[in-house]
Amino acid sequence: MGIYFSLRLNPMQTSKKFTYFFALVISVSFIISFFLYGIQNSIAENNPHVELKPFSYTKILSRTTTVILFISLLWFHKRIEKKPIRSLGLENISKRKKDLFLGFFAGMASLSFVVATKVIFGVSNWAPKEFFAFDYLISLYFLLSVFCIGFVEELFFRGYLLQSFVVEWGEKKAVIFTSLFFSFTHFIRPMQDILILIPEFIGLFLVGYALSYAWIYTKSLYLPIGIHAGWVYVVKMQSFFISPIPHNYHWLFGGERLVTGLISWMFMFLFLFGLKYISEQILQKDKMPTG
Repeated sequence: MGIYFSLRLNPMQTSKKFTYFFALVISVSFIISFFLYGIQNSIAENNPHVELKPFSYTKILSRTTTVILFISLLWFHKRIEKKPIRSLGLENISKRKKDLFLGFFAGMASLSFVVATKVIFGVSNWAPKEFFAFDYLISLYFLLSVFCIGFVEELFFRGYLLQSFVVEWGEKKAVIFTSLFFSFTHFIRPMQDILILIPEFIGLFLVGYALSYAWIYTKSLYLPIGIHAGWVYVVKMQSFFISPIPHNYHWLFGGERLVTGLISWMFMFLFLFGLKYISEQILQKDKMPTG
């Protein structure tokens, strides 16, 4: 934790110190994930009558790493810096809560356009399933979980990491580095097909890029948390409404993840442009003299 302590005290060395810190976290995560993976498989083997869908080791590793980074951030910010966690961009919730919900609906709408495009061009089938009581509960669970995911990840990536690197490099370089780091941490998986994985990495980078500028435009975490939650909600809910069709146009329409392929990148750029335009309009309105 001494590395984490000096991370804030000497901002000019943030990139180097954070590299050491992240290497330590990854090492711990590998060990913990190994035990969690073994426990999961043991439970599945001892309960063959229960239909379980075990997570892959890479999925467990990715989530474990995020949780450990998040807990470390909470400890450091409260015990070492002696600052409340809201100082990372969670101030003024009464005034900013509209950003949270606007971001959520904007995120859902933008990624839904990607889903609709895939249906229109015949690489997915519109096949809404019949909803039962359990499905409604699952939908509610997804709704709660995506906001938890958005909060945890945005507090770390945009609340701490981006803001730390802005001090060292300025906004543009900080956004690029944070987005690359965001891509790598969401990209821990076997290298099976490089032609599929490259566009996936690019898509994840653009996701991180958009979320970073959502913080820069508002200097608050509520908008990026909302956008993040909206995107993840569409990803989780899409299986209730569409069924994929095997195709060979991954660079155009993407693969499993909706953020891959030229179509999703196009909507991402349009989303960024719209976000910038709206933020500039709001900023100009706030600067206008009243009365």
